[in-house]
Amino acid sequence: MSTTPRTEPDAGVVTKKPSPLLSLLAILLALVGGSLIGYAFLTGVANQFDPSGTRNSIYIALFFIGLGIVIVGIVFALVGIVRRAHRGISLIALVLSMLPSFVVLVIAALLFL
Repeated sequence: MSTTPRTEPDAGVVTKKPSPLLSLLAILLALVGGSLIGYAFLTGVANQFDPSGTRNSIYIALFFIGLGIVIVGIVFALVGIVRRAHRGISLIALVLSMLPSFVVLVIAALLFL
């Protein structure tokens, strides 16, 4: 016979369910950053081809601010995937975060052909 006492799981311990807040924040950041990237890129390119366009640096700054927001959204989505908390929402956030870069690349390719 074993003399070690058996330990029962504590009845007062409650496992905490992970919150979808990080994944939802990643979706919000993807939408805001993607919109900012799209606006800055399209308006900046249109302003570049306009002979009277003088304020081009603001669009470059807005583009990089949007890019930073999208990168933070990608990091939040990846953290949600790694934690295995609400993986579906995190995958949607990851796709939405990466979508603006593909759209900008396609538009740039079409503009400069």
